[in-house]
Amino acid sequence: MSLTDLEEQQAALAGVQLSDFRSANLFRLVAERIPKGSSVLDVGCGAGGLVGSLLEAGYDARGIDTSDATVATARAFLSSLGHDPSRLSVAETSDLITAGELADVVACMDCLEHVADDQRLFDDLVALVRPGGRLVVTVPAMMSLYGERDRRIGHYRRYAREQLAALAANAPVEVEELRYWNFLGVAPTYLSQRIFNRNVNEGFRYGPASLGARAMRSLLDVWFRQVENRMVPPRGLTLILTASRVA
Repeated sequence: MSLTDLEEQQAALAGVQLSDFRSANLFRLVAERIPKGSSVLDVGCGAGGLVGSLLEAGYDARGIDTSDATVATARAFLSSLGHDPSRLSVAETSDLITAGELADVVACMDCLEHVADDQRLFDDLVALVRPGGRLVVTVPAMMSLYGERDRRIGHYRRYAREQLAALAANAPVEVEELRYWNFLGVAPTYLSQRIFNRNVNEGFRYGPASLGARAMRSLLDVWFRQVENRMVPPRGLTLILTASRVA
């Protein structure tokens, strides 16, 4: 069976997830919203980066995904870190809801945009959160940036703040935070996808580590760690929602 474009992208990034400046800093930002000692379920775990980073930080984390190929990649990644690969499994949210499984914190990174009925998936995420627990969701932002790359990896949409807030308004949660992230990426993405009609070349994030690539990665890591993760920009490529379950 051939891999989808999304699965190929996840496989390419798998080995460097915790050192890639973008992924690593987004994982840090999400982890800051997870209380210490919490059990964490990552829905749509992808290549396992968030689960791996949380396990490295001492959290009780596990993940699910619907793709056999993606979970196989993620399990290999966890094993490379010395963690139990069985923490990741192939499952639907409905499987866990039926089994009555709950977590203190449910995370879902860049998944809602992949489904036609995003309200249904959002409601499933909420149903997996223990009452009083927390939900952390990330999605690609700014529909004005929607382009060929989005179509290729299966995005139905990019989100405005109001769209993501509307999903939460229909669920038993109280929004604690709704913010943009990755302001730096807006201009190059707009120029590439809307002006020049081509994908942003992200190979420098995880390609061969030339001297120039290492220097750029180091500078961008400082930017994301010291600026993006500390400021609340007016726009960004990503929206992050943090909410608490109230019922």
